[in-house]
Amino acid sequence: MWNDIPTSDKQAGELNTATRQTVPWALENTPMPLSGDHAEHMAHGGMSAPAAPTVSLQQVVDIATEHRIEPGYSITQPATADGVFTVSVFADDPRNDATLHIDQYTGKVLADVGWKDYSTVSRATEMGVMLHEGKFFGWINQLIIFLICLMVLLSAVSGLVIWWQRRPQGGLGVPPLRHDLPRWKTAIIIMIAVGVAFPLVGASLVGMCLFDRLVLSRFAKSAATA
Repeated sequence: MWNDIPTSDKQAGELNTATRQTVPWALENTPMPLSGDHAEHMAHGGMSAPAAPTVSLQQVVDIATEHRIEPGYSITQPATADGVFTVSVFADDPRNDATLHIDQYTGKVLADVGWKDYSTVSRATEMGVMLHEGKFFGWINQLIIFLICLMVLLSAVSGLVIWWQRRPQGGLGVPPLRHDLPRWKTAIIIMIAVGVAFPLVGASLVGMCLFDRLVLSRFAKSAATA
């Protein structure tokens, strides 16, 4: 993402843990910059001396304030002599995402990355995550997610009820196929679209079709000829 400063072989995603999201998803695969005038030489030499920053935490906070970083940001201190301070906020509104990498010796901002720098895919990912987690526009977002969950549960229950109503008389088999379905082509198009949008759903649909064709149909033919 930046070509005019030395970078290490470490990625920003290493700052995230299983319990804490420090940098936004969009930056996880970006390289970490290096501090110091000889940072590039130290990186190639494999140096891992302890950090000895001359920049104070208060100076880092002042830099974050100067760059108008949304309150609630985290500050990750450098762990090695060529490491950097990282100021980052994983905002509920991705448009307020911000990540600063700061030289631990000079206070120079080596990288300043936010929503304006995200690619289209990164923006879609960040927006999708926040919508999925119900954080993007507060309780209304959470209510919509709750209603979607209820719809999923209702579809499972209603599917069972519909099958029970249409099952063969006195049996538990597959309901007879109806031939008066005026919108079956539309339903197939919707299924294909959902399968493409959600690959695991598509894989399960393909798997069920193959299972029906290769296994269940043979049992049906055997039962019919018996």
